[in-house]
Amino acid sequence: MPSATTSDYLYNQQMAYLLSNTAWTAPAAIWVALFTALPSLDETTTPGQEVNTSGTGYGRVSIGAGGWSGPSGVNLEYNNTGDIQFGTPTANWGTIVGAGLYDSDAGGTNNLLFVASLTTSKVVNNGDGAPKILAGQLRITRATC
Repeated sequence: MPSATTSDYLYNQQMAYLLSNTAWTAPAAIWVALFTALPSLDETTTPGQEVNTSGTGYGRVSIGAGGWSGPSGVNLEYNNTGDIQFGTPTANWGTIVGAGLYDSDAGGTNNLLFVASLTTSKVVNNGDGAPKILAGQLRITRATC
């Protein structure tokens, strides 16, 4: 999976915190979502399409503190330390084209933090094994100019 890109929400929160002393608290956990259509970084131009949660066996997966290794390398890369295991499909999920990291499990504030496209799309159907992102495959890096 290629490196994730920072959402407008997270970018704006960081800028306000650093430049205007506006308080911001990092989320206690990061939730991984799967998309059949990627959202734009502002989520309003193109809202994207997350896998349907109603009766499909799908739900976001939480990665808590300590679930990341890094930073490493010149791009200060962080990677997931363990496999990210989703539920077993009980209905067709569609073609997965990317993943997103959120600050909640679809309730609450539900702000997109990062979004990444898959190197290769993956069709997930009813009866398939539970999809997973292997340890080290979800990468968050800083942009380089």
